[in-house]
Amino acid sequence: MSNQTMQSFTRLPSIIIAAGALLVALAILTACGEPLRERSIEITATEMRFDPDRVEARTGEQIFLRLRNRGQVAHSLTIELPAGDRTVSADPGVDAILAFRAPDPGEYRFYCRIPGHEEQQGVLVVLP
Repeated sequence: MSNQTMQSFTRLPSIIIAAGALLVALAILTACGEPLRERSIEITATEMRFDPDRVEARTGEQIFLRLRNRGQVAHSLTIELPAGDRTVSADPGVDAILAFRAPDPGEYRFYCRIPGHEEQQGVLVVLP
């Protein structure tokens, strides 16, 4: 056997290992699917209203909801999600962030939990 043939055989295990590692990496990337989509939503609270009072997202998006309290009193925002209610509160002039994953398609009510603020509500519409 020639010296060149012998060198080819000794490189073969390295090539097989590199090809295997590449296949494993491709399999992991395929299993992960597309990258996580994020959406930032701003909702401003003033006396007895949210603006906007209707917001949209897509199923599976990571939502970062910023409650901007521009009212004269404390406000909260509670959203009714299938996994349980999520709440964030903010004093006057303060912003607060609520992060959650958008659930299955549908309409999800949000409202202010402060007593006397029952009319302050809105809806998150989740699209497929």
